[in-house]
Amino acid sequence: MINRLRNTSTFFIPYLILFGIALIFFFYQSHGDFVLWLNDLHNPIWNFFFKYWTHTGSVFFYAAVAIFFIVVRRRFGIMLSIIGVTIAAISFLFKQVLFNTSPRPRIYFEGQKLLDFVDGVNVLSFHSFPSGHSMAVFAMASFLAFMFQNRQHSWLLLIGASLTAVSRVYLSQHFLIDIMAGSLIGLIVSTSFYMAFEKYLNREKTGAFNTPDEDLEELDLENEDVN
Repeated sequence: MINRLRNTSTFFIPYLILFGIALIFFFYQSHGDFVLWLNDLHNPIWNFFFKYWTHTGSVFFYAAVAIFFIVVRRRFGIMLSIIGVTIAAISFLFKQVLFNTSPRPRIYFEGQKLLDFVDGVNVLSFHSFPSGHSMAVFAMASFLAFMFQNRQHSWLLLIGASLTAVSRVYLSQHFLIDIMAGSLIGLIVSTSFYMAFEKYLNREKTGAFNTPDEDLEELDLENEDVN
């Protein structure tokens, strides 16, 4: 397990650094400042990119990835599906029960600031905390980082997930604290599941079949018993 954590350090260490920077920004700026800052950066290129990239945190994209891995790596695909169901349940608990009246930027800035909304994006009004897209994409990305055990892939997964989270603020769907909490919840859930079922997930790599040397050793032992 220690080796696996080391191989995925290029995902988790940069994440902690980014989270720390976001935490500093959160404590020293007003609640909606990050939304306003990104809103001022709106341009046709970023509008187009974030409008579509944000769907990498959607239920449909997550389900498609899970189904793909069920086909190519069954155990990992099943575990990814279980994590997805858990994330959906947590999201429902927070959004519909605990923070069901939390306003999104559209309502929060109503009468104070006219936000620039991206054409074709349905901007919601409530159930802001936490970001469900951020939960889903960071749960998926961190689990895949464990699965691939590749530092280059970990970098790409972190960058992709971070852009998804930022897209939620860029599109005026969430605040900074929403994507921070969502990313952390997703990370904790996927890491917990992976650590709990690590032996099951990697069983075929840890001795399901003997190596040729092990077979020879067993044969020598059998010969000794006969003699």
